[in-house]
Amino acid sequence: MSISTGFEFVADNVLPVIRSLVAKKLLESGYSQLRIARILGITQPAVNRYVNRDINELMSKVEALGIDKDWLMKVVNNVVNLVISNKEYDALEYLINTITMELGSLRFCEAHRKVVPSLPINCNVCSILLTGITDSVLRNLEKALSILELHPEIRVLMPRVLMNIVEAKPGASDERDVAGIPGRIDSHDGKVIIGSKPMYGGSKHLGRLIVKCMSVNPRYRSVMSIKYDETVEQALRELGMHYTKVGPHEKPSEDEVINSVANSLGANPTLDAIIDLGGYALEPVTYIFGFDSVDTVLKVVKIASAIISSTRNSPP
Repeated sequence: MSISTGFEFVADNVLPVIRSLVAKKLLESGYSQLRIARILGITQPAVNRYVNRDINELMSKVEALGIDKDWLMKVVNNVVNLVISNKEYDALEYLINTITMELGSLRFCEAHRKVVPSLPINCNVCSILLTGITDSVLRNLEKALSILELHPEIRVLMPRVLMNIVEAKPGASDERDVAGIPGRIDSHDGKVIIGSKPMYGGSKHLGRLIVKCMSVNPRYRSVMSIKYDETVEQALRELGMHYTKVGPHEKPSEDEVINSVANSLGANPTLDAIIDLGGYALEPVTYIFGFDSVDTVLKVVKIASAIISSTRNSPP
């Protein structure tokens, strides 16, 4: 029996890898080691050690522990994107929320047990952290919305039925465990308009959709609905995002759409987007998936930026 805590495991085995990868990416983006040291709250010699660590060695350690590499790299990339956008506090809050949810969802248990074999097989003490997950999900969603508000270019992605985004608690069982935006998201006069503050049950359709999708891929806890047309599909291709299409539906129903999307995600868990071609009285839309709402919104902003850039560069 050991009293080694999940916090110790994360501090010793997860955060150092995240710091190394964040430091490397910031250095590649033109940040000095001194500036990186200030951001990470460490010394410049420590940054030097981090950036000189072999990335293959880092990823081998992650693989050996059984930590999800895709999840880890998404966290790193999202932290870096927030830092580069001068949102260092947001990056800190996002990292804490993400690590807390991983611990509380017991996803680090097997990796922790590889480091400390004396941990009990039935250990679930970190699940106590789930009591704070409700607030963490809402904070993540608020952070995602604040990012959207800084990017009025998302107007090019607005469907007729307007946008919405949701994030689910880990292990969500129905739409009551999923936070969304009542009133949805609109754009007017160059501004992003958020219908209201996020709340649980804020989007019944997307809530049902993400819960169904989590049953086949529990890693994706967030989805956002944007429009579908050829410019969106072209942007997905240019950005190297994985996507597929479902429909059109002869007699579309909500259940049919949800099942089609979930089945596609189950068949290919690496998908970033699923295009639903709609049907009679049903507008085609694109569903963008992410590990959390910040991850999802950053993907959506990239898609919008790619469309704007393509439009500017196209011949008159």
